[in-house]
Amino acid sequence: MAKQNAYHNKRAQRKSVGLVPKVLAFLVWSGCALAFVLGSSLLLIAGYRWVTSTEILALEKVEVRGVQRLTRREVLAQAHLDRFDNLLDLSLWKIRQSLMEDPWIKAVAVHRHFPHGLRIDVEEEVPFFWRQKEERIYYADKHGELIAPVDVASFTSLPLLVCNPDLRRDQRDLGIVTKKWSQNQIPFGLGEVSWIRFGTGNRLQIRLQNPALEVMLGRDNLQVNIGRLRFMWRDVQRRDELGMVAYILVFEGTGWVGYRSDVV
Repeated sequence: MAKQNAYHNKRAQRKSVGLVPKVLAFLVWSGCALAFVLGSSLLLIAGYRWVTSTEILALEKVEVRGVQRLTRREVLAQAHLDRFDNLLDLSLWKIRQSLMEDPWIKAVAVHRHFPHGLRIDVEEEVPFFWRQKEERIYYADKHGELIAPVDVASFTSLPLLVCNPDLRRDQRDLGIVTKKWSQNQIPFGLGEVSWIRFGTGNRLQIRLQNPALEVMLGRDNLQVNIGRLRFMWRDVQRRDELGMVAYILVFEGTGWVGYRSDVV
């Protein structure tokens, strides 16, 4: 029995002695792995700092496309870009967000062009009308949505639109009219119009400045009424009587022409 106990004790001692080198090897390996990871991380951080600060990738050229109302200088100022900014250090997302704060910018895309270039593609809002809000006049798009206030620096004369774009019927009828204008289906251009009013009743009023007359269209069957207006306009124009006309009315496909009293 004593011999067996001595044997087991010697065997246990051998096992414990054999574990020591393994533990030491594991610790050494773990230390090396940790040192490698830390070293690699430090190298990556140092490399990133170098790449995002080196003049090798300095911003030297910015190409701006798609601007008509805005100037290149205004776009660069809105983007908060400075010459010799590091190209990789620039946040394209932040540049885009800054540019989208300008009311005249509808959409924008920003692209890097290594090693020294940046391209900004801008889609501007296109004003179709003026609209009044409280005491100010604003530019509005073809849907009647406000863009920016009218000021001296960006002055463009446009028809005054009186409608409520939040009303579904006004949205629908305004969409019909602007589409007809874009297709040249209305016999006069927007440049000849002083104001457009979508009334609460069944009436669309358009006041022209040259020739000076008023057009009134029924909003029921609006497309039919616009087609009838074209026919009547050509007929009056053919007879060289546009300068004598005070108003043209078209309701339910039937039209009337009213002449000025001084020429009747």
